[in-house]
Amino acid sequence: MIFTDKGDTGLLAMGNLIKVLGKDLENCPHFFLDFEMFEAHIPVSVKGPMGNLLKVLACAELEHGQIFFLDFENAQPTEAETAVWNQVNAVLEVAHGILAELQSYNGAGQEIREAIQNPCDLQLQEQAWNAVCPLVAKLKRFYEFSLRLENALRSLLEALTSPPYAPMQHLEREQALAKQFAEILHFTLSFDELKMTNPAIQNDFSYYRRTLSRNRLNNLQHDAENEVNNEMANRMSLFYAEATPMLKTLSNATTKFVSENKTLPIEDTTDCLSTMACVCRVMLETPEYRCRFTNTDTMLFCMRVMVGVIILYDHVHPVGAFAKTSKIDMKGCIKVLKEQPSNSVEGLLNALRYTTRHLNDDSTSKQIRAMLQ
Repeated sequence: MIFTDKGDTGLLAMGNLIKVLGKDLENCPHFFLDFEMFEAHIPVSVKGPMGNLLKVLACAELEHGQIFFLDFENAQPTEAETAVWNQVNAVLEVAHGILAELQSYNGAGQEIREAIQNPCDLQLQEQAWNAVCPLVAKLKRFYEFSLRLENALRSLLEALTSPPYAPMQHLEREQALAKQFAEILHFTLSFDELKMTNPAIQNDFSYYRRTLSRNRLNNLQHDAENEVNNEMANRMSLFYAEATPMLKTLSNATTKFVSENKTLPIEDTTDCLSTMACVCRVMLETPEYRCRFTNTDTMLFCMRVMVGVIILYDHVHPVGAFAKTSKIDMKGCIKVLKEQPSNSVEGLLNALRYTTRHLNDDSTSKQIRAMLQ
């Protein structure tokens, strides 16, 4: 598991079983997702954030009563999956380190303030620059990782939606790839929550860009410009200007994938997303099931996945997630989030406010808009 410390067995323990027994997930009381139970002897290398076993009646197959299993914890790649799995795994192996670096990002606020307050003190200017440059190099690594994540997502989408199989059949056959999709989504929401609560990132980068401009005017050049030149700084600026940059990257990648594959039905993607959103919502809002969660990380994980698939659905589906015809109960999802402590869900609510595409459409009810005010 790449998203928690080795000692954090709580999140690793998530998820034995989800059993969905009807097409209308909102009205279906007959399922339970045991995120807590796990076998302690399972090697850490095969433990995942989603849990042991996901049992779903696929939306596309419900009329035929076909049941399949998705093992998000122990799924290992088959020979057919290996090429894509290896490509994506190389990206995911870096994700834990990215989150650790972002979590420990303290910024150069003091050095910058002193330099701004004393513009004629060349020593303070140099100290501020020397403090900011390694931080900007770190921000560059984060940005470049987003590009790798985008490519990984595209590879997964290609594998999980390619003919002749329906998307849900792909999820049954390629369980290791489905697990990787969940891990990418979990990383994405984790990264964005950390970024949104750290204003030092924008402050440091803004100071760096201002100094670059000043240096060009004065015909000065520092060694740091060789690593993050003006062109790269412009691209990074667009990335970090987003409220949720990693999720925006995934949303754009998903939209681009659908638009470039015009022969692929959009429903192949949106049905998978809406099913997962409904499953997470029902588990979060049903006390009978929620009271069995002894680990708060389990709740947070469910919320992150729910919000992530909602946003991707909203970017891919023609009318989005907020319309009355949407397969996602947005009122129920928002209500579930707002019932949690505000400090744990504000980042997720902001993701819905600022990263979705159709929230401000005329088809969105006033009630839903008011809920996100």
